[in-house]
Amino acid sequence: MSREFIREDYLRVEIIFKPVLPAREIAIAWLAELEFEVFESTDTGLIVYAPKKIISIEELTKVRLRLEEIASVVWNESIVKTENWNAQWEANYETVNVEGMVIVRAPFHDQPLSGLDVIIAPHMSFGTGHHATTWLMIKSLLDIDVLGKSVLDMGCGTGVLALTAMKMGASKVLAIDIEEGAYKNTLENAKLNHFEGEKVLNVICGDASSLKSGKSYDVILANINRNILLADISTYNRVLKEEGIVALSGFFTGDVEILREEIDKLNWKVVKVLEKEGWACIICVKTPQ
Repeated sequence: MSREFIREDYLRVEIIFKPVLPAREIAIAWLAELEFEVFESTDTGLIVYAPKKIISIEELTKVRLRLEEIASVVWNESIVKTENWNAQWEANYETVNVEGMVIVRAPFHDQPLSGLDVIIAPHMSFGTGHHATTWLMIKSLLDIDVLGKSVLDMGCGTGVLALTAMKMGASKVLAIDIEEGAYKNTLENAKLNHFEGEKVLNVICGDASSLKSGKSYDVILANINRNILLADISTYNRVLKEEGIVALSGFFTGDVEILREEIDKLNWKVVKVLEKEGWACIICVKTPQ
């Protein structure tokens, strides 16, 4: 479902789990399917937000009951009025530091003294760097030589990965997301990071079917979810150059072997598997046929 950013009340759900893991990470995956847009991990569980009118209370109740089968759950719902949303979000929004090399911050934060400075307007798009998978993807990107290379960012969210690649010296970056809100947020963040005019970040609202024949990339970044990755991985292979690099995330550590099966069919070589808070990231190289 595509939506523009509009002024509306938000549903806030605070969940406390005992034990916290793996229930918290499972909850993130299930709630993301219901179109929750903001995920804040806490020491005791999770806080999530979504526009009130798009959430099915029936489906939300089903998720709560499923979670109660795997952990003790304390569940609190509340409404955040539109006029309070920005103030509440900014008050709780913290910078993301990826090993001192990349600092992801909002425009109202001070510029960092060192590291790549990536500015992300704190709207409701997923992928600000706070979620473990985005952190893992940024960490993976730091280990990839993108200087002068072409990069594809699938499921770009806020554009944080595409913008990081641009700041690392990539020559051409295409960012794609199926959500219109994410598309617009990425364009906004491109301007905040001064990637317009000659240093343009190309952004498309669409999915893997938007990838044109004859176009190829040195690096592909795909932080989506397991099912979409499995469905689109052959398309990624088609547009990836020989000896190109792929970083995949958006799935649990338990899904690594399922992804590996498809990776082996494509004759990609797994270079590294990173893990954080129950989530995983696989880095591969496309070997010559």
